[in-house]
Amino acid sequence: MHRPIIWIAAAFAAGIMLGKATTVGLYGWMLAGALCAAAAALLHVRRHSASIAIVAAVAAAGGLWYQINTLPPGAGSAAASAGHEVTLTGTVVRPPASSRDRLRFVVRAEQLIVRSQSRRATGLILVSTRARAPLHYGDIITLRGRLVRPPPAGNPGEFSYRDYLAAQGIHAQLVSRPGADLRISGRRRLNPIVAAAHATRVRMAAFFRRAMPGTPGALLTSLLLGDDGAVPDEVRETFRSAGLLHVLVVSGAQVGLVAGTMLWLARAVGLAHPAGAAGAAGAVAFFALMAGWAPSVARATIMALTGLVAVLIGRDRDLYAALAAAAVALLVTSPLLLFDAGFQLSFAATWSLIYVAPALADRMTRLPYVVRTLVAMTVAAQLTVMPILAVHFAQVSLAGFVANLVVVPLVGVLVPAGFLCGIIGAAAAPVGMILASLLAPLVGAVALAAAWFARLPAATLGVTPPSFVTVGVCYVVLVVVVESLRGRVRLRPALLRIAVPGAVAMLVWIQVASALAPARLVMTFLDVGQGDAIVIRAPSGRVMMIDGGGEIEGRETGYDIGLRRVIPALRRMRIHQIDVLVLSHPHEDHAGGLVAVAENFRVGVMLDSGYPHPAPSYPRLLRIIDARGIPYRLARRGMRLDLGGGVQVLVLHPEEPLISGSSADVNLNSIVLRVTYGRVSALFTGDIEGLVETGLLARGDELRSTMLKVAHHGSRTSSRPEFLEAVAPQLALISVGAWNPFGHPHPITLDALAAAGARIYRTDRHGAITVESDGQSVWVHTTRDAGDH
Repeated sequence: MHRPIIWIAAAFAAGIMLGKATTVGLYGWMLAGALCAAAAALLHVRRHSASIAIVAAVAAAGGLWYQINTLPPGAGSAAASAGHEVTLTGTVVRPPASSRDRLRFVVRAEQLIVRSQSRRATGLILVSTRARAPLHYGDIITLRGRLVRPPPAGNPGEFSYRDYLAAQGIHAQLVSRPGADLRISGRRRLNPIVAAAHATRVRMAAFFRRAMPGTPGALLTSLLLGDDGAVPDEVRETFRSAGLLHVLVVSGAQVGLVAGTMLWLARAVGLAHPAGAAGAAGAVAFFALMAGWAPSVARATIMALTGLVAVLIGRDRDLYAALAAAAVALLVTSPLLLFDAGFQLSFAATWSLIYVAPALADRMTRLPYVVRTLVAMTVAAQLTVMPILAVHFAQVSLAGFVANLVVVPLVGVLVPAGFLCGIIGAAAAPVGMILASLLAPLVGAVALAAAWFARLPAATLGVTPPSFVTVGVCYVVLVVVVESLRGRVRLRPALLRIAVPGAVAMLVWIQVASALAPARLVMTFLDVGQGDAIVIRAPSGRVMMIDGGGEIEGRETGYDIGLRRVIPALRRMRIHQIDVLVLSHPHEDHAGGLVAVAENFRVGVMLDSGYPHPAPSYPRLLRIIDARGIPYRLARRGMRLDLGGGVQVLVLHPEEPLISGSSADVNLNSIVLRVTYGRVSALFTGDIEGLVETGLLARGDELRSTMLKVAHHGSRTSSRPEFLEAVAPQLALISVGAWNPFGHPHPITLDALAAAGARIYRTDRHGAITVESDGQSVWVHTTRDAGDH
């Protein structure tokens, strides 16, 4: 078997994928592995057959390892107490990182106090607190807060924070309340090398924050140390749009620079080659610990160490084998990494530099070596990671093809200069400050270049996430093109005239077929936390969207839920145009996400209650609507809309004159809509309260509906029994955030809904909720089970 490590890596990864995709349990995978191992032993004299059996056994091991790593935490684990207020005592095992107004760090649990009962606990916990303290690796801390399980994906295809943390061995979060006391009672002597790496990281980060306050220091800390918590969302989005997000992630470039610098220093002082390689290996390992051992760092570190070991033992370095060895090592550590976007992008980009870039560079012989190498590496990396970016982020960057040609050389200078500045600054701050003043213009140049490229027309294209088949076809085409460039595959013109249009037609058909309008009315309640965002698609294909989620007013953090959650969800639903955009009322938790929607989608018409409100997003939304020439209409009682395909929309509220004179005027003037399709109907009530419910009853409107969007996130000020009796809903859907500070939904409201005979669905427990109807019957699908929250 040639290059067995590559076959082992591929089989192990395939087994992990099968372990996730199938329902085969632990014993099934153990039996499969045992049978394959026995077959390999029996067939050892027939090398080809034995190799197949060995590969199959490795695949079975991958499936088994995935099953083992996804078992629920045991009774002794701290995660078993999730859902309770606890007092945690444990040891800091990962240095703190600032994230907006919170401090985040990882603790190895030792003791929990739950309901006045103390017990020993195990497992890693991610702590999030507003308390400030000079924490260090090994500190023993005590903190009170709510222990929760990390949130799973709320919307279909969305990033799962739970899986992301699980890949790091973390199955619980402790969220402390404002004013909580963080006590440090001592420090344990842990691994001294890890402690030194963490201490160096903390000193360098602190120096950069002092020397370059604000965004420049945050950018440099992210670039050199992988701590991106202080990088503002808008800056991160700028780098993403310019195709430069990888610049903010520690990866192979930094690891290669550390190794190369150490080898150069070793030669400069006359050290023997083996001694230089050993020194470089030590420096690379120390840097990896400093940078936090993210997948990109781990991959690059393992590859670098593999190459350095090859130097030490006098063997030729095999880059493909080194890449496969890195994959196996990481997947053995955590099989869930296989589904992590960072893992996939890191390995895809590295493969492109090894396999694709040389073939491209060989076709650019007229260009100077440095130029053609840079161009080939940039084009190869962009082409290779595009399908993965489309799958995970529903967008691809065209600007990245040019932006990287400008920014990567700047980063190549910035990284060594930044490390030199950070090391000197941590030891001698005055000298470091002088170097930092010289470095600041270079950091500014990188940020300025990213902003300029991000503003280019069509710098980033929003795309429908491709299917697995589409991604596979893309990579097959890439391999065929590379092999033809190398002369290993000869593509005849006649074959190209058939194959190229055929491949394009197949890809287009796959995307178009999956985007065809459903034959049913589909209403999707997106999980946007404490807010509303509802997408209604008629059988005609026309789309109406009601609200877009947002932040709680007065608690804004800068998190753009429209860009981060709503737009990716719309693209995964293969929606490219919003025919009717409805803002039920202008509170931030309803209007915030619509700003990004109005900026990035074609909108046919916007309906608004017209009640003024100074929330930050509402004026911005109106300016965008005006600037884009989108028709704007006030929704008033009696207005009718036809979404086609038999779907009718009737506005029941508000009416002139608008309600005024109370502290709840904004909520009381919410738009109320009734959607009908055949014998099925749905009532959307915004955040109305009891006063409006009474008015609707008094006017004698037809309120009886199959489904009710429960008003005001289940607040006790709405959903009065007499109103629910008139609506008589079979389904009651509540859009609400987990552990929200308002206590929504209120127990009284839940009891009233149950008494009315409604089946209750909640986005905090079910994630996104999709209701489908053919006009006669109704089907409900949820992103997750109610207990999975």
